[in-house]
Amino acid sequence: MSKTTISIRQPVSLSPENLFTHTFSETIWRVMPHPDRDEWIVELRDAETKTVSWALLDLTTNQVLWQKSPSATEWWTTLAGFAGDRVFLHNYRFPDIPEPTDLLALSVAEGEVVWALPGWLFVRILPGTEQIVVAQKQAERIQYQLCDSNSGLLKNPVLEKDLPAVTEPNHHIPVRYEPHDIYFRQLSAFLGRMVETQDAVAIDYLESDPYVVFSYYLYDQEKAAQYLLVVNRNREIIYHNLLSDKRPGISLDTILLKNNHLVFLRNTNELNSLTLTH
Repeated sequence: MSKTTISIRQPVSLSPENLFTHTFSETIWRVMPHPDRDEWIVELRDAETKTVSWALLDLTTNQVLWQKSPSATEWWTTLAGFAGDRVFLHNYRFPDIPEPTDLLALSVAEGEVVWALPGWLFVRILPGTEQIVVAQKQAERIQYQLCDSNSGLLKNPVLEKDLPAVTEPNHHIPVRYEPHDIYFRQLSAFLGRMVETQDAVAIDYLESDPYVVFSYYLYDQEKAAQYLLVVNRNREIIYHNLLSDKRPGISLDTILLKNNHLVFLRNTNELNSLTLTH
């Protein structure tokens, strides 16, 4: 396959203070925004040392507040939820069985474990309250119960049919378009006019008026390269850069938008936040 080259055009109106960048020594595994605040929790993994840690970002001040590997966590521990003053983690007591077994809660303030519920799992938050829904397998059924997120104390059992409806996430991810999709040709033509490429194999598209965000992928010698393009309604380029190349395939969930913060990953360990002013 012939080599595809992209000329990165400089943005016309991006101020340095609009872009926050932090590079971790570990691989970024997952990023999750707080539902009510401009805080983001990042799960990080080091495959060589088999260690996992979590970092808390405050995008109001553009700071990493802490990065820790709390006691009682291990390589198999994963991020499950983020709300109130707690980060919720799942532990896997039996690595050969791909099912979580225990629930841990970290303090947002210190990043340390403040309570644990062996045998219980995180289900969802209850917006506007300090409670979460947890679950436990019991014989052939699942027991749901309310739990105080601050203390970990179990409260009233609740039937599955009485669980509150799942709320829509308050963050947005792009919609992916591939060549067989109806709008792909239109989006590809727009990219061709803006950055002079007609070779995209996939395009992730997101709107946040007055901005339009494109994450597009090109193939070179069976390896994928990912680019990010942000333009305004005047078709001025606000941001355009190579995010990663020589990837074995097309990635997922590398871009999130919450409020006016466009959070995206470069390579595997650099987290960026672009503030889209309105």
